[in-house]
Amino acid sequence: MTSLTEVQRAFTRICLDLTPREEDLALLHDRDERWLLYRTMVRSRLFGMARSGLPRSAEAMGQERFDASVARYLAERGPRSRFIRDVVDELAEHALPGWEGDPSLPPHIGDLVRYETTKWRVATVPWEATPETSDELDFAGIPVFNPSVHTTSVRYRVDKQNEPLLEPHLAVLYRKPGDAKIYHYVLNPEGAALFVAWREPERSLADGVKAVLAAAHREPSASFIDGMAGVLADLVGQTIILGSRR
Repeated sequence: MTSLTEVQRAFTRICLDLTPREEDLALLHDRDERWLLYRTMVRSRLFGMARSGLPRSAEAMGQERFDASVARYLAERGPRSRFIRDVVDELAEHALPGWEGDPSLPPHIGDLVRYETTKWRVATVPWEATPETSDELDFAGIPVFNPSVHTTSVRYRVDKQNEPLLEPHLAVLYRKPGDAKIYHYVLNPEGAALFVAWREPERSLADGVKAVLAAAHREPSASFIDGMAGVLADLVGQTIILGSRR
């Protein structure tokens, strides 16, 4: 007698394999057309979710190549999460090495995929409660970051026209309080070093600056202080840093 587990596995393979197996269709004891219709419905939803999360990446690859990558992901790995939104991250993890190693694809494809998956993650991350902040930003205080912030390193300005960069930059993606739109802010290496230092748990803004200076073996010159102040003002103005706490 066929067990329920065997039936479930057969139906999963029918939906996810590149081509349904005749033995799996026979195991389900019903019209093949019915199960093939279910296959079409399930795959349509999964393929649609992948395109929703990686729209520009799919366009850059072309629909046929992108859909072939989705099909391979489904057949070789398949969804591991009960949340359908996680298909986007899982697909990228599975397919990105091949995409980046394909010389026929645009050189910025890796950055673009990582940018879009980061953006997708920011769109679905819950807004966590943040500590109460001081009325004024306290340089001796610990910065309180926007809880939706996620980052990715880029060598191409995939947020603009894909122009190449001389050095890796840090793209910061986030939502603003009460706003579903995804915003981004790109930091050059100097700004990125400050951002990363300030993200260290329980580290004050002042101590973060000291850590950056120590790592670079440099003194706090006037140009450094001006640049640091500009980065901090931008991070506060963009609501990436919400304030500070003691």
